[in-house]
Amino acid sequence: MTPWTENSSDEYESQEEAAKTGQASEYLLTDAQLPALDSARVELLTYTPAIEPQTPFPSPSNPRKALQNQSIARYFSHYIADIAPWYDLSDAFLTFATSLPEAALDSPLPFAAILALSAVHTSRTTVPSARAAAEFYHGHCVRLLIDLTAEYDNDERTQGLALASVCLLRSYEILSGEILSSSEEVDPNRHLQGAYSLAAYHTPQTDAFGSSLRAAGFWNYLREDITFSLFRRCPLKINLAQVPLALPATGSRTDQDYLNAITLILGRIINTCFVGSGFITEESWSSLSDMLCEWCKSLPSRFEPFSTVERGLGLALPSIWLLRDYHAAALHYQLVATAILCNHANPQQLSSLQITLDGRLSLQDTKENILEHLALDVCGVAFTANTPSVQVNAFGPIAFCARFIRTEASRQELIRRLLACKRTIGWPVHRLVSALEAGWMNPPPPEQADNE
Repeated sequence: MTPWTENSSDEYESQEEAAKTGQASEYLLTDAQLPALDSARVELLTYTPAIEPQTPFPSPSNPRKALQNQSIARYFSHYIADIAPWYDLSDAFLTFATSLPEAALDSPLPFAAILALSAVHTSRTTVPSARAAAEFYHGHCVRLLIDLTAEYDNDERTQGLALASVCLLRSYEILSGEILSSSEEVDPNRHLQGAYSLAAYHTPQTDAFGSSLRAAGFWNYLREDITFSLFRRCPLKINLAQVPLALPATGSRTDQDYLNAITLILGRIINTCFVGSGFITEESWSSLSDMLCEWCKSLPSRFEPFSTVERGLGLALPSIWLLRDYHAAALHYQLVATAILCNHANPQQLSSLQITLDGRLSLQDTKENILEHLALDVCGVAFTANTPSVQVNAFGPIAFCARFIRTEASRQELIRRLLACKRTIGWPVHRLVSALEAGWMNPPPPEQADNE
């Protein structure tokens, strides 16, 4: 089902060109500059719905009435119990499991998004026939997004519901098998480009670490954007210069705050290293490395693994045990951020990364050895945790890092575990496996830093 069509390549080109000229493209605006969802923006999108046949599915226009249908009730409950934890990974308030379903009881847009995602997940994991319901509610959801007008700009709650809904629809597109293709130049936002560009504007400027649908939606949007960028090694859709990197100065810090902070740091590293030629100056590299090191120093000791075994998983991948899923996600982002910097480091800079690795590597290790070590740790964290929320968030780090794995036994164990998790998560992991296998046949050379 391809309801929205548009040409989004200009956005990447404009961002890349701006980076080359030293003029950062501002994809994030202040609250006073928020754009209107008017006819001019809707013209960027062309919605071409197919003629809907008569279906047994109730309209989402009255969610409470629709939930009297037991199949719909099961989809709704399945989202709350099994899918919402993916989105609440960095949210101590569990907004996607609590506030969003509560709002959906009286709001057709998030209700349709929840049902579309839950049904497509069901179709990919247990009941293939659920695909019909998924497509039905997906179609309703995109029509509801188009219908948003002045209400969107004047009501923060509506903004939050819209942003949360497009985050769910991003996962719908992935689970439906339509994006992340390794053989085609496919933009994951080709169906939702207009809605996503608006979502990117509405960042939690004044309360970057706060609690609200809008803030929770932003962090999910950013993590999804990072996942795609790691798959394709391209810049994010947004530039993060206006989002503060500091942890909350007042009040208590949650562990999720630390995860959100490393998410921003990784985003900045991606936007610096994945633009144009990939060359970065010594000053830029050092600034990013210092940022990462300061974050590592700030971590409470409870973030550290409480047990590790070098070859604990299938005698080929490390076992790395952590207390919480969000600790695992934070370590994933630390590892992939380190890998990107390592890949762009000159020989003199490699030693400065040791602080982010707790000195686990010898100073005599080559860049290739370090990259492989980081890749094995990424895989070990994901499959030791063995929870969907961690694994869904790990696919991006795995896609970038695992191509540096050189040991055949480790490669095969990774493939086996990726294919196994498809049964519960539903992700089209075969595309990731194919991309990794192709990369292993032609291993990528480390990037050459322009300051060597």
